[in-house]
Amino acid sequence: MKLGFLLLGARRRVLTSKDGKKSFYKGRGCKPTGFHTRNGQFRVVKSMIPEIVVPDLSEFDLKPYVSHKAPYVVGKPLTGKDLYSLYEEAES
Repeated sequence: MKLGFLLLGARRRVLTSKDGKKSFYKGRGCKPTGFHTRNGQFRVVKSMIPEIVVPDLSEFDLKPYVSHKAPYVVGKPLTGKDLYSLYEEAES
């Protein structure tokens, strides 16, 4: 067995872009916010930028802990349309 196989077998960690050749691109798991042009420039598309909506929690009375003795509540699952209609009602 060659020494190179022994040395490569000892590297059992996550492969990053620093470990591959110059054409290896792995990324870091984030969504792209634009595209590359033919000239090598990067164009940002505003519709591709994620928008984080944070609710107002100033008058939030609940605590982060839920007891195991709390009653189990069964209700119909919310869909995207249900959440959007609740959002529209709150806005008006």
